[in-house]
Amino acid sequence: MRQPWLHTTDTPAPRGVPDDFSPRSATRTAGGTALAVGIALLVMAAGRSPEILDAAYGLPVVAGTETIIAVAEAWDGAVQAIGLPRLVEAVRAILSAGRQ
Repeated sequence: MRQPWLHTTDTPAPRGVPDDFSPRSATRTAGGTALAVGIALLVMAAGRSPEILDAAYGLPVVAGTETIIAVAEAWDGAVQAIGLPRLVEAVRAILSAGRQ
């Protein structure tokens, strides 16, 4: 039985892009994928900077803890300076209002 999502040479792909897991398939490079994942992690870290700072303050006192706290404080300060927490709170308020 022929699978409808696999296209052969006699039946081209609907949008002209082969999607049959062959070497001709449209794929993303490792560099492009790493860049996209990096940007996503940066956005997530920016939205959670107060929580990251709280977690850094809660770390046990060991070698390197002061450095982690300093980096977390600098990150939170940079995010506060651009006004991102107000935007995140506004989005959270809108989303929570939709749940009620």
